[in-house]
Amino acid sequence: MASAVTIRRNFGPLAEVKLSTRALMKEVGLLARERIVRRTIAGQDEDGHSFAPYSKLYAERKGKELGRASVNLQVSGAMLNAITITDVTDTSVSLGFSS
Repeated sequence: MASAVTIRRNFGPLAEVKLSTRALMKEVGLLARERIVRRTIAGQDEDGHSFAPYSKLYAERKGKELGRASVNLQVSGAMLNAITITDVTDTSVSLGFSS
């Protein structure tokens, strides 16, 4: 025996329901930044693959000057430290580099 189901809506049209806020999008941006930095330091691209190796000459020079030649796009750390939120709205966040 089938029973009846009643569904009641106690809110306005779904198109008008606010699902995101500026504060939430800022948190999303900060999380994205953190993931980019950690992934880059680990030597991985956005798909989780290892970066292409440095040229032999550059790897030798980096190894001598920094004590390591790992491919992680870091020498001073300035590039990764410069990643910042450049724009945030209620529905989007953009990352870029500070000058």
